[in-house]
This record gives sequence, structure tokens and C-alpha cells, in this order.
Amino acid sequence: MANVAAKHYGPTVFEERVGRAMHEIQVLNIQRLSAADRAKIEAVDPAVQLTDAGGWFDGEYRETWPAYTAARYLARGANGSGTREERDRLLAEAEIILGGWPFPLDLRARAPRLKWFHQRPAGASNLLRGDLWGSDVTVTTSRGVGSTLAMAEYAVASILHFAKSLHRTALDRAEGAFNHRTYRPLLIEG
Repeated sequence: MANVAAKHYGPTVFEERVGRAMHEIQVLNIQRLSAADRAKIEAVDPAVQLTDAGGWFDGEYRETWPAYTAARYLARGANGSGTREERDRLLAEAEIILGGWPFPLDLRARAPRLKWFHQRPAGASNLLRGDLWGSDVTVTTSRGVGSTLAMAEYAVASILHFAKSLHRTALDRAEGAFNHRTYRPLLIEG
């Protein structure tokens, strides 16, 4: 966190603001966090002032994102908290936002002080749809924090699926017959 903050504030200014003068750094969380994760963030430095608004934007996401996105990523019946004005005020004060997917599509327009957006999941391309993409805000992700083993296993499984012609099974099932001539499994070497 200090490296990104030093980039935006400058090393001397950052040291003065955080090191000696204890300037508060306003961090806004807009994703649901566990108590343990909140404690870890707050323990980074006394200057970190974490505002936890996890779940506050859920209603807004339901209105601005496709229904399948809301169904996949939001808790059933979650409609957010606070008024639009309260959420706008939170965004307007934030220097750092800890977010994820989905996110407010007009985030940059509503967060004029924003210097750093950290997306908890990997893949910053998820942000392409909103106004944060291509803006002057530094974006980081938690790539590598989660278990990457599962991704590697899925990649290997997909390779084997097609190498052994298993994609044909769905066609055979639909046709109600096994056609062994259409299977062309490849030998995988190395």
C-alpha cells in the first residue's frame, strides 16, 4: 500500500502525511468483507481510515447491471443501504476504493479524489464496462492471492476434454446414438 500511496503523494509528502503528521488516508470498501479482512486492512497503518460500505451499492448494481450479473454476484434480496446521496458522499471522500465485481459504472465520475482502485478478484478487464477504465486512477488486483491451482486444473481438463473428443458425447446424447467414427482422440506426449 505504501508504494502505491507514495506514487500518488510523492515519497516526501507521503512520509510527512503518514509517517509524522499521520494524514488520514480514506479507504472505502464497497465489497462485503469478513471481520478478519477488515482488521487486516485497519492494521496496515494508523493513517488508514476504512469505511466499510460492503453491500451498500447492491441495489444500484441491480439497476445498472444485467440481471444475470446481479443473480450471480449479489446476495438474494440484497438491495443496498443508504440513499444515493449518502453513497455519492462516500465515493466523493474516498482516495482508495477496495472493490470488486460488480462495481458502480460511473465510479470515476462520482469519486473525484480517487487515486487507487483495488479490485479483489483477478482480472482488471472486468472494469472495462465502467468509466474507471482508461482513467487516471491506478488499478490493482488480487491476482495470485486466491488458489490458482483450480485454474490450472480446469485448463488441463479442457485440453484433455478436446484432445480425447469428449465434446462429441453431447452430440451423441442429443442424437441418441454413439458414433465411434466421429471420435478422433489425440495422443498427448511430453
